[in-house]
Amino acid sequence: MLSLREPKVESLRKMLSHWANQPLSYRPADLPKGGFIADEHRVRLGTGQEAYAAAKQKLDAWVMFPQWARIIQATEGQQASTLVAMVVRICGLWWINPCRILRRHDGAMTHGFTYGTLPEHAECGEEMFLIEMQTDGSVWYVIRAFSRPRHWMAWLAFPLARWWQCRFVRDSQRRMMTDECS
Repeated sequence: MLSLREPKVESLRKMLSHWANQPLSYRPADLPKGGFIADEHRVRLGTGQEAYAAAKQKLDAWVMFPQWARIIQATEGQQASTLVAMVVRICGLWWINPCRILRRHDGAMTHGFTYGTLPEHAECGEEMFLIEMQTDGSVWYVIRAFSRPRHWMAWLAFPLARWWQCRFVRDSQRRMMTDECS
């Protein structure tokens, strides 16, 4: 969804509640085929339980989102069915990209979630954010996505859309590798 003005948090939360019963913008059975681009990016964050706990805390606080992108939640947390909107300004337009958290990936050595796009999102597909601890004690931040453009402007400017996706990954990894938690 596009806006000429920066959307206010209250109006975004109303939009998210309106989108609560919207279907996903794709058929999960089409993943990873169906013209979707598969991406996986990994970066090592450190070693040991302390690094793992710190990375999990950052993920839970949405630190992985670059400062140029805002996350608005309908409700707190990252549980399945929670709605979120990523808001970003690109080329003078505010893009509001709603998603639904589909599942958690929590185990003894993993922590994270996957969300899927709703019809108002510029792209369609799924994205997973995961913290992994390997058996050697190394801690990794993983972003895995299946996506393709949905909005006509994203199709038209496909190279620019891919550039923004790569920028997101690079900036997200940078944020997760810093010692800051905000």
